[in-house]
Amino acid sequence: MEFTPYLKTLNSLFPQHPLIVKPSIPFTVLILSPHPDDESITGSLALRLMHENNAHVINVAVTLGSNKDRQKPRLKELENACNYLEFDLDLLNENWAKKSKELKILLQKYRPQLILAPHLKDHHPTHIKTSKLLLKSLKGLKLNTIIAWTEFWAPIEKPNCLIEVPTEIVELQMKALEMHKGEVARNPYHLRLPAWMMDNVRRGSEIISTIGSKSPQIPFGVIYHLELFKNDKVMKLKLPTHFLSSFADIGQIFKEILDAASGSKTKVK
Repeated sequence: MEFTPYLKTLNSLFPQHPLIVKPSIPFTVLILSPHPDDESITGSLALRLMHENNAHVINVAVTLGSNKDRQKPRLKELENACNYLEFDLDLLNENWAKKSKELKILLQKYRPQLILAPHLKDHHPTHIKTSKLLLKSLKGLKLNTIIAWTEFWAPIEKPNCLIEVPTEIVELQMKALEMHKGEVARNPYHLRLPAWMMDNVRRGSEIISTIGSKSPQIPFGVIYHLELFKNDKVMKLKLPTHFLSSFADIGQIFKEILDAASGSKTKVK
């Protein structure tokens, strides 16, 4: 399906903020996807870092869904979507008791600067188990990283960041979601994605900022709660701004935060 005309119409109602390429930064992003298709729904931040800063993105498929008959087709759909998005793909064991060990090995292997995972109250049981799996697997690792808690089935109670999603990225996500044919046949997530992102901007402009504040003049955005994992603890993270537009160099901002956490002289401006 061709989404460009529809997205251009929506985008024309707002000031134009195209995807802007920034300097490359050695950056690795890990996405923990509870189900095939979550990588395409909540991975906007990872895609921005890839296309703006040349980041390396790995999608970790935590499950292939609970329907045994659909798992093989869903794996093929997932492979197609990841190939299209240019994500590497790792699949965890079906046994939940083994997932933590496998994820710990992947965290040690990739040592990501950023991890995306569902927040602890994201309603769906598998989403909640995935967030708990991450926290369990991080224990004991000497790893400084930023965790971006994502939302889809339930809002984050106290989000601290609204990320603009350039139209080019929205279209990539819609096309990748379309490859999850079995899922969009029962619920057309791909067609509803722009509306969800527009509503994120509506909510984020007041929930993340202050009630009555002016909404950012952008069509599409995704809400996250960003935290720093340091010294085996999840800590508050101070951002230079709660709204990261297309003009913001997210890779550089995150690099400076991690440099400061590791004792480097680099400071966040």
